This record gives sequence, C-alpha cells and structure tokens, in this order.
Amino acid sequence: MKISRLAFTFLTTLASAGLVAGPAQAGQKSEKSKETASWNFDSLGSWFEEMGEGFAEAFNGPKRTAPAFKWSGKLAAGKTFEVRGINGPIRAVASSGSEIQLVAIRTGRRSDPESVTIEVVPHSGGVTVCALYPSRDESRPNVCKPGGGGRMNVRNNDVNVEWELQIPSDIAFEGRTVNGSIHAEVAGRAAVSTVNGSIEVDAGTLTEATTVNGSIRAAVRDGGSSADDVKLSTVNGSVRLRLPEGLNADVSARTVNGGITSEFDEIEVRKKYGPRSAEGRLGKGGRELALSTVNGGIRISKGGDQ
Repeated sequence: MKISRLAFTFLTTLASAGLVAGPAQAGQKSEKSKETASWNFDSLGSWFEEMGEGFAEAFNGPKRTAPAFKWSGKLAAGKTFEVRGINGPIRAVASSGSEIQLVAIRTGRRSDPESVTIEVVPHSGGVTVCALYPSRDESRPNVCKPGGGGRMNVRNNDVNVEWELQIPSDIAFEGRTVNGSIHAEVAGRAAVSTVNGSIEVDAGTLTEATTVNGSIRAAVRDGGSSADDVKLSTVNGSVRLRLPEGLNADVSARTVNGGITSEFDEIEVRKKYGPRSAEGRLGKGGRELALSTVNGGIRISKGGDQ
C-alpha cells in the first residue's frame, strides 16, 4: 500500500538524516551526541527532498515525462546565453567545442509535462530560452523576453524542467529559476539566481549568485579581466567564495547569525556578538564584491579547493 510505503520512507529518512536515534544511541551521553543535537541543514534538505518524492507519488500519481527538448547553435564571442525556468534545476558545464548544447527534460505528476513549452528567443545580446507555463490568466499569456523581462506567472502546475547545458568558453552564461538548484562550471562569465535551491558555480568571472533558501559555493578563476561588480547573497544558508590571488576588488561581507573567516589578510573581520561584518581592499580595489547572508557563515578563501 502507498501509505505503508510512505510511512516506511518517513521513518527511514528520519533515521538517515539523524533526526531519530536508535535505542543504543539514546543512552549515550557523549560529546558526539551533543554535536549531533545541532541541525545538519544539508541532511535536512536531502530528507525533505526524499519525503517530497514520497508524498508526490502517493498523492499525485506516477511521474510522466515529455519528449526531451534539444537545441544547439553558435553565438558570436561575448554574447550571452540565458536560461529561465520556474520549477527544476539547471546544470551548465564548459563545452570543448564552439556550439552551445541544450537539453530540457520536462516531467510532471498532476500536470501534463507537455503543457509547458520551451521557447527560444534570439536577440541582439544573444539567446534567451524560457520554460513557458500556462498562464493563470488566459487573456494574458506568458512571454519569454531577455534580461528578466516578459511575463512568467504560474499557478497549480507541478511540471519540473531539468536543464542540461554545454557552454563554450567565449560565451557568457545566465541561469535563473525559482524552485531548483543551480550548478554551473563554465569558462566565461556567469550570473545565476534561484529562490529555493542551493548554488554551486565555478566560472572565469562571476557577477551574481543569489538565492533565498540555500547555500552558495562559488569560485572565480580569472582575477584581472573583468571590472564587473560581484554579488553573492542568500537568506538561509552559508556563503563560500574562492578567489584568485592578484584580484582587484573592494570586498564587504555581512551575516546576522554566523561567523566570517577569510584567508586574505587585507580583509578585516570584525569579531563581535550579533551581526558580523568584514571589509577590505584586494589589490588596487575598484569593483565591489559583496557577500551577505542572514542565517549562515561566510568563508573567503584563496585558490585551490574550498
């Protein structure tokens, strides 16, 4: 029965997330038990994801998949390829060739996955690709436009669109969704944003990585070729940024509930109770590099692995 399966999933995921202790664990009074008493938000996120799948299957039926949408093409160097979604993750990797490759997988349970169309809009700045959901108002259909324009109103549609992309080194990438994580590992410039989801981005240069509910892991490889400001911001989650040495930037960091650490001596961390902040000038300064969160720590590191 589905309810029995759901109950089993509930208990097993609770145990795997460390939210329920077995009899042998319950009697232990140790430092380890004190450590596990604190919330592990990464495990909690995985727990909710697994529980969400279990509830979705139990109440909305099996997953349906529409035929994959595929697109490939070339853009002039320096142009931008932008993806805009609503529900679903975005994954972009560097391409060894000169063509952009895109695959969009649409799935749904309660809603028909083919009710969501994929629209490709060429423009002077490059190409924008959107997942267009049925509009709440039939007299005002949703519209795909570059740079945050257009109209993207959605209601009661559970279709999920998973984006897989390959981006050439001379093309800028922008990825934006609402409910979904973003993973981008590209050679050129990147700007990414979501609302509910974590972000992992490794790029030649970076201008934006923003979310509301999720952590940010970011790395910038090229320290001297861009004068663009950089913004990394979340509300519930930590922020980790890896920077190359020789970077010119004015750095500021702010958190309310969490600590700040930096491997750069030029960045002064103000250690005090309550909200914490840090500021400093790297190299000659110039462009602004701002990191902020409310609930989470901030770490700024040099080169290498985070």
